[in-house]
Amino acid sequence: MKVISIGDLVTDFYYKNGKLIGVNGGMTSHNIIANMCSLGWNTEVFGVCGNDSAGHLAIESLKDLGIDVNHVKVLDDINTRCFHVSYIEKDGTLTFSSKKRCPFCGEKRWYANSKIDINDILENIEKDDILVFDNLNVQNQLIIDNTENKKMLDLGQYFELEDYNNQEVINKIQNKFDIINLNERVEKYLKERFSIDTDEELYYLLHTKMIIITRGNRGSDFVYEKGKITKKLTNPETEVDASGAGDGFFSVFISEYIKKHYKIDQTFIDDSFIKATKLTKKVVKKMGARGHIKGLYKVKKVDDTCTCKCFEMIKRKQIKRCNININHLETRIINAINSRAYQKLVNTNFQDGCNYLFIGTGGSYAGAKFSAKVINYLYGFNAFAFYPRDVYYRNNKYIDKIFLFTYSGTTNDVYMSVSSYKKNKIFIITKGEIQKVVTTTKIPKENIISYRTGTNKGKERGFLSFEGTISPASLFLKLYFEENNLKDIETFIKECNSYWKEYFKEYFIKNKKMLKDFFINGSLLHIFSGDYTDAASSDLESKIIESGIFTCLIHEKKNFSHGRFINYEHLNDYKTIYFKQKTVSTYEKELLNYLSNGHNLIIESRYDGILCEYDLLIASQYLIYSISNFLNVDISKPSYSENAMKIYYYKGKL
Repeated sequence: MKVISIGDLVTDFYYKNGKLIGVNGGMTSHNIIANMCSLGWNTEVFGVCGNDSAGHLAIESLKDLGIDVNHVKVLDDINTRCFHVSYIEKDGTLTFSSKKRCPFCGEKRWYANSKIDINDILENIEKDDILVFDNLNVQNQLIIDNTENKKMLDLGQYFELEDYNNQEVINKIQNKFDIINLNERVEKYLKERFSIDTDEELYYLLHTKMIIITRGNRGSDFVYEKGKITKKLTNPETEVDASGAGDGFFSVFISEYIKKHYKIDQTFIDDSFIKATKLTKKVVKKMGARGHIKGLYKVKKVDDTCTCKCFEMIKRKQIKRCNININHLETRIINAINSRAYQKLVNTNFQDGCNYLFIGTGGSYAGAKFSAKVINYLYGFNAFAFYPRDVYYRNNKYIDKIFLFTYSGTTNDVYMSVSSYKKNKIFIITKGEIQKVVTTTKIPKENIISYRTGTNKGKERGFLSFEGTISPASLFLKLYFEENNLKDIETFIKECNSYWKEYFKEYFIKNKKMLKDFFINGSLLHIFSGDYTDAASSDLESKIIESGIFTCLIHEKKNFSHGRFINYEHLNDYKTIYFKQKTVSTYEKELLNYLSNGHNLIIESRYDGILCEYDLLIASQYLIYSISNFLNVDISKPSYSENAMKIYYYKGKL
């Protein structure tokens, strides 16, 4: 299933105080699709543009977001539609105007009738695709009338309806759309045209599942089978640019409608409104309808022609989320261990009991694994790291305390796994906002161990968690330092980060040829784990799998000798990542000798024991970061299907 936008591509030019500040793709339905893509949906645009600078940019603006543009047709005999948005700032007041004519040359690069290829669209959309429209022109109407797909309509203008009589207008809309989004201008026009007084009458006239009427900063009205719901907007954001706010708002309702399996009720409206207004507050803080997703493209004119006719894009250096996260890692770790979270951790009193569970998913599972090992090492207690579903299906009668590791603080799996357990025995290690976590989980405030501080609120973005893995582990490392009278944990943490950052930087330069053969897309990597390397192995496997570039097998070092070498030999893909302590056993020497005929990336700590475990966990972060740079991909932002998001957002029983 895809969410598809249909219509001619548009390029928007943005001006401030008479100066062109940037360009981006436009058009309401395509802006909705851009938001849908950023919300994780599989998206596509069916449309047309000219073979000119504006057309190339319009296509590029969609491709850059990960939207499928294979059915965008480029025609030589048309100019791409261009729209010009101007802002004038005077005495602190920003005035806005939008026109189809360029403010510099006065030329209008716009054509009236749509050029979309109706047959191509009808032949290539699938029955389960969701179709998004922003007007009811003749070409769109043919597609609307000849498909049984679920359809969404954002009707922001009404001039196309004025050429039709009342019955023809009803025939164009009635029973054709699941959700219709209107602004107040269109609402007023339709009411006056059909001589009706209420939005409820309008709802029954159009026969849709829901009508949304947006009212700017005042909020929105929602009309569905059970009546009308009015939602007021509280604490509206100071606007930099309101263009695109409605597109973002509607996209959230479409997204939530799909997630809720196409059911509309008050809970759906309440929840969607909260999420939609949260997104629109982001939209209006940026210039451009898509500025919150990707900023305006900088362009320069070519020769002596007006920029609207011909321009070149000024390429900007891509900033990878992976890079941002790793560059802030050391600072965030230090902030975490110096936060109130550490004293709260100490106050949990690990001497009060002897059976503990540490629960996490993804990168948090590696942090849980390290932490469990620290508690076992320090006190000899039964400390086990589990995935949530493992805990859900075991008898926890004699467990004294449970520690949940969740970066956001709202991971449903970890709470579901202990739903029947006494809440005063559950502790949460998180960077989430304490009150929000308490509200979500009903776990006592004193049991929320959050390393979020006034100066350390920022969170990582993307699928790969760095801080979410290391900061919780660092809190337990500090406990290890205190119990063993070791000093200067900050120096140790900084030294680990500095060492592995430089180590992999140099390693990837010196071994470039070998690594080109090693890191081939789709390769099978064998990761060896055991002794004090478990957390790092688990973390690296999770990050590589989540990046979608390699397949991994984890082998416990001794268990490998019990037949797992057969798989290794038969697949003829001898690529090994081997974590090791400073001191190795006699068996490991034999194992490393056996593996020496393959391609091996051996990562050796300068420490043994718990310090090794932590050191290699840091190494794992810089290794995946180095792989990202080596392959020139942002592995924190992988592509994935819509079917995957159904299980990602699953919040039912485990």
